[in-house]
Amino acid sequence: MSDLQELTVRLRVDLKAAMRGRCLAEVKVLRGLIAAIDDAQAVPVGSLHETYVVRAFGDPSVEVPRRDLGAEDLRRLLESESTAYLAAAEEYRAAGHHDRAVELTAAAKIVGGYLDGLVAAGE
Repeated sequence: MSDLQELTVRLRVDLKAAMRGRCLAEVKVLRGLIAAIDDAQAVPVGSLHETYVVRAFGDPSVEVPRRDLGAEDLRRLLESESTAYLAAAEEYRAAGHHDRAVELTAAAKIVGGYLDGLVAAGE
């Protein structure tokens, strides 16, 4: 199983557990990570939007394989997400919104756990 598959399976299993446990902050972070991975896998379409033609559902002529992300791509993505949470936390802290800053710092720690797991698996 590739690093991408392992990470997405782990995220989805953890998402289900967080939903069952009603851990709303964790659910939000996990959904965001899954969406970020989906976005990173998107294939650029370039000028194809200009010639877009509506096709029937399931038409194989419009199927395009998603980009495969390697361990380094996933590491960069998780680092970027963690950095974004920490930067936002600092901005909220500077604006005097300490509760929100604590939430965003906790979100960065959740992302950091997946980053640590990815790094440990690669060693």
